[in-house]
Amino acid sequence: MRTISIRKCMTGLLAAGLSFGLIAGCGGGGVSSGGSTGSFFGTQGPGDVWTWNLNGSTFTATNKTKSYTYSGTIAQLKTGFMKLTITSTTDPNVSVGNSAYAIELPGTALVLKPAGADTHPPIFAASLGTNPPGPIANFNYVKIAPQGWVGTDEAYGHVSFAVNGDSYTGTVKEFELNGTALPDGHAVFTGDNGQMTQTGGNGSSATGAMTPSGVCVLDYGPGQGGTIGVEQPAANVDLATIGGDSFKGFMIKQGKTECVSCTPNGDGTLHGNGYALGTGVETGTLDGGGGVTVSFTSQPNPGLVKVSIVTSGGNEQIVACLNQVGGKYMIFGFGWDGIGTPYNIVLVQS
Repeated sequence: MRTISIRKCMTGLLAAGLSFGLIAGCGGGGVSSGGSTGSFFGTQGPGDVWTWNLNGSTFTATNKTKSYTYSGTIAQLKTGFMKLTITSTTDPNVSVGNSAYAIELPGTALVLKPAGADTHPPIFAASLGTNPPGPIANFNYVKIAPQGWVGTDEAYGHVSFAVNGDSYTGTVKEFELNGTALPDGHAVFTGDNGQMTQTGGNGSSATGAMTPSGVCVLDYGPGQGGTIGVEQPAANVDLATIGGDSFKGFMIKQGKTECVSCTPNGDGTLHGNGYALGTGVETGTLDGGGGVTVSFTSQPNPGLVKVSIVTSGGNEQIVACLNQVGGKYMIFGFGWDGIGTPYNIVLVQS
């Protein structure tokens, strides 16, 4: 979660214009052979579209926007993250040996952080295979902020899709971070084996994926932000259970991506801390920021949760959507530091 280093101002997440081709090389140990499998469709700022295939201890990937291909090896780190190392690529800006860190929920979702400098935007991906089943598909979501986002803009919401074959027609309930309701939106998507394309409605064009297991990832194009979310649970999530679990994931703020860990404090709150820049995620070395305390305060809608983060510099309120996906809780959060900088949190139950 948030550490002191996260407060540094960086270039915009979706405005950065950086790609997988700018990944820096890394070293380190503490790994075992991989065992992950699955196909994924995802996005990365400033609007690049990706496909990924994991096959045990190897992977292949394609940046469809730039027509670059990549392949390499997968190793499981002792911290619970995966390390993906390039062995072959058509990208002229990538060298053999470059790598990335990732968290995977098998067959459901994949989140990748380019290794080395943490200013590279992450890649959000969801599994392909089939469209979400109908007749109704309900999702909670948080925003990946577009350029120029301000505190009165949309931060989160929920949508109920009526499913008719491959067509998804939904009314979108949108909210500011403080819970103030905004005018309803309308969205129409066409699904193709889980890959979703916006074909109507009153929003920006979007490309992404929705999985039958309950994850959605949407990108609205360069500088326009995106949406990440999970299927809405039928009833409120037990927040005491969440406060007693451990999580791994990423803190993403204005293009700065940090691998993070959250562990229970024993009182219903979590202690969040980031791994030291470089190979900290490989060795288990945390940074020196001291970490934060994370409290789950209320649940205004099933699976949409208000969260308090106490740092050495004060208290911040964020909103998160969460649900069990593939037997593990996934948490997608959106926050704002109060001075113009929005951020996202992505966590998977350890």
